[in-house]
Amino acid sequence: MTKRTLTLLMITLTGLLMLFIPSFLKDGRTSEAIPAAHQGKMNAAGWDVANSPVIRLDGQWEFYWNRLLTPQDFADASPIPDGYMQVPSLWNGKTINGQKLPTHGYATYRLVLENTPYQGMLALKKVNVRFSSRVFVNGQELLADGVPARMAAEYRSGNTPQLGFFEHKGGPIEIIVQQANYEYINSGIPASLELGLEESMLLQHQQKHLMSLLIFGLLCTLALLYLIFFLVTRDGVLRNPMLLLFSLFCVLFALGNGLADQRSLLLLWQDIPFILVFKLKDFFLSACFIVLLWIFYHFKSGLLPLRLAVTISLLYACYLATILGFPIQTYLRIHGLVMIANTVVLLGLLARSSSVYIKKGEGFLLFTALLSINLYSADSILFSLGFEESSSFLQIYIMFFTAVMIGYLSVEYRSTVARLRISMQQVQDAEIAFLRAQIKPHFLYNSLGVIAAQTTQEPQKAKNLLYDLTDYLRGSFHFKTQDGKIPLSEEMNTVRAYLSIEQARFDNLLRIDYDIEENLDAMVPLLCLQPIVENAVRHGIFKRAEGGSVRLRIHRKDDLVVIRVEDNGLGIPQAQLERIRRGDSAGVGLKNIQQRLGTRRGAGLELESAEGVGTAVTLKIPYEEVRDADYFSG
Repeated sequence: MTKRTLTLLMITLTGLLMLFIPSFLKDGRTSEAIPAAHQGKMNAAGWDVANSPVIRLDGQWEFYWNRLLTPQDFADASPIPDGYMQVPSLWNGKTINGQKLPTHGYATYRLVLENTPYQGMLALKKVNVRFSSRVFVNGQELLADGVPARMAAEYRSGNTPQLGFFEHKGGPIEIIVQQANYEYINSGIPASLELGLEESMLLQHQQKHLMSLLIFGLLCTLALLYLIFFLVTRDGVLRNPMLLLFSLFCVLFALGNGLADQRSLLLLWQDIPFILVFKLKDFFLSACFIVLLWIFYHFKSGLLPLRLAVTISLLYACYLATILGFPIQTYLRIHGLVMIANTVVLLGLLARSSSVYIKKGEGFLLFTALLSINLYSADSILFSLGFEESSSFLQIYIMFFTAVMIGYLSVEYRSTVARLRISMQQVQDAEIAFLRAQIKPHFLYNSLGVIAAQTTQEPQKAKNLLYDLTDYLRGSFHFKTQDGKIPLSEEMNTVRAYLSIEQARFDNLLRIDYDIEENLDAMVPLLCLQPIVENAVRHGIFKRAEGGSVRLRIHRKDDLVVIRVEDNGLGIPQAQLERIRRGDSAGVGLKNIQQRLGTRRGAGLELESAEGVGTAVTLKIPYEEVRDADYFSG
């Protein structure tokens, strides 16, 4: 138990460390030699373009509250800023000129980059400006996301990472950002704007989109695998509803994440309105919590009370309806409460799963999956509240979650295969029991009667028949098998014993012809031959007044053992023969025997018959050398 506790603590601490790494580390491609912007100016003279092709434009930007200024405004005059705003940061709650800024409103940011040591094509990346923006560089509009406006009626939201290119021919670089927000719970520029060489910025931008799309594809693939697995095993002892729930969770998670952060799914759906994108993102990610509850509920009986699962699900369902039916600013009023609820629910599930693992050693993968989801949720919350300027670790948490899901799928596959083997063994045992049931009581009575009659007339013959009956019964109730198989020689002992008794009963009415390859022995399914021979005698020969003959041929052909049982009895009517071949008629269990012959190419059972001519049954069994012959002979 102590070892399990330490394992969970180490994994949890590692996850927490990853959660706060972005707060202490910066992108290695960002130049540390450039001082932060001060009062709207940044000196880029120290930019080592060769070794750090990308820089962050962090520091104090000029801030103009309740003004949407254009490059022309600065060309015509020199507007006085209301103050200086740190980028990245949020403006709500900050004080400018003695005024505490509200969440909703509009403003302009301005930065002048001086002494840039590079001339040529540059790129500017805007990651997150809440909740609409227009970016100008050197007097030209470079990026537009939504419509920042002075009135809410004219405003339109938009907040998707964008990359713009411009040519720098020397001199200062003026960057102006117009921003407005009338919907979201906070405002400002919570993530750094980045400037860099065209090729490096484009590569970085494409890599992030590629990673996001790769994760989307992985999660969708996992969802498909779980769905297929569920459909294949949806009936009987293999049924597991968690497979369907995991499939649904992966789909919802893939869609929600694809519409968050880089919003890479917008590359596929470019014309979709941003408001709908934002709502769908919240809808899919919130729906994940409902599915997660039921995964937890089905994982182990009593792990999560049914009433609690239903109550929380209904509350989340109401929130989902609010997302779809109301404007963003309406449902965001309770967004804070929902984030708190998310955190409480996730931490509760995490604590419950850790308790189960520590006490019973069950659910390690469930715990690690829940941990990755907790870290994903925490990172998203910290980013949305402006405590983190980067959400790049979100993809790492999802990759970790994906790895755990693959591990769970592998474990579930192994478990299903094990259950399938048990189920198949039970079916096989039932089939063998069915074949054993073919031993009719009257055969035993008749055999004992024949033996009793011979005891006074031919004692030695009676003794031999008694030995034959013993061999027959021992073979028919054989308990020593390996995977339901016995040596062919053991099966033949049962067949010879049976035929010997029948010949003693009916004297000249039954003739036997053996044609068996010398020294041939192999592993064959238990009771695969004796019921067929018995069927030939009882239903083929003894229904003819004059009797008949049974011929038994056994030889090896390549990697198959070929056994053919022929009789010249009455034969089988054509209609009944077709029913037997289709499996509609059980006969002596031919269908059961065929199922146990194996699936190797060429293996199987063939049935031929003609009325008045006779019947022939051919078994083709994959050759397998006898294993541990002494095991059966004892």
